[in-house]
Amino acid sequence: MRIVFGWNHFRLKSFDPVELGLTQQTDPNLKIEVRQHYFHLFWIPFFSLGKKWAIRKNNELYEMPGVLKSTIRSRDDIKVRTPWYTYAGPLLLAVIGLGFIVNEQVEKFQWNQYQKKEFTAEYDRNIGLFRKPSPDDYYLLTAVNGYSQKYAKVTMLNKQQIELSYIANPGANAYEPVKIAGLFTTYADELQSVTLDRGDSAKLFCKNFDDRNALAGIELTANGGETYRVKKIFRLDGPILKDGGFASYMGSQELTMEIANEGYDTEIRKVEPVEGSINWLVDELPHSLPANKEFLLRGRGDFKKPYKVKFTCTTADGREIQYLLEGVNFEKQFIRL
Repeated sequence: MRIVFGWNHFRLKSFDPVELGLTQQTDPNLKIEVRQHYFHLFWIPFFSLGKKWAIRKNNELYEMPGVLKSTIRSRDDIKVRTPWYTYAGPLLLAVIGLGFIVNEQVEKFQWNQYQKKEFTAEYDRNIGLFRKPSPDDYYLLTAVNGYSQKYAKVTMLNKQQIELSYIANPGANAYEPVKIAGLFTTYADELQSVTLDRGDSAKLFCKNFDDRNALAGIELTANGGETYRVKKIFRLDGPILKDGGFASYMGSQELTMEIANEGYDTEIRKVEPVEGSINWLVDELPHSLPANKEFLLRGRGDFKKPYKVKFTCTTADGREIQYLLEGVNFEKQFIRL
């Protein structure tokens, strides 16, 4: 890249010699000028190199004799200020820098709001599963003051208590629900248990995003007394439908969205509109959807208005599980019914 820099000058003000008291005869071809000299980078003025007086005669520029300069500078009534745009470069950089700072703060605020929204939605899902527990529930526990995580599953429950068995080995790691469930077979000899009272939800679940690091938590002896809170609960008794991440418009009012199955193999038997004016285009039902696979759902209609569609799935043992997809445009979520 070639860097262009240098110096230049421009006229600030023009005087008639009579006005300055240098002569008593007016000459239309003779003017006295104050010229601003400046350093430029890519032709953008960056800073002043001072002002100079010059003589313009017959449209030609000449240097002013020192005697005349001294005469003019001795006058207090002739003051020509350096214009702000002489420093346009630094000002431009300052504006750009300020723009980056503002944009960064806006993005930070938007990300924080998104995190709060997701945190609240996760809390609602978790507390609903905790209040109506199942032996098929798995817990992702996260340290109250730290980043370590533990995987746990329900191994006993009654009206007053829930027993969780958690993997003590810190090397256990997985992301998909089916693979997390598989960890309990891999680390079957490294499980420890903790019993929770049904009334201890305030210790386990943080409702307020800003208070997530101040929760009492539950103590796991396998980690030297480190306290944990519930980050996520998922129920693995069939399919787990979620947003697959891909979505695109085809034409003016046709949307294609990817739906993923994080749970066990299933068959989608029904796709029924519940709300909105969208015609859901399903090629053939029932549709087989294996674990950790996706399928594309198409719909035609007005996606700018809220829409809801219900999926009826069948598990390998013949049980029915239903999910409700609700959203606006590309923003959507799945709710198990």
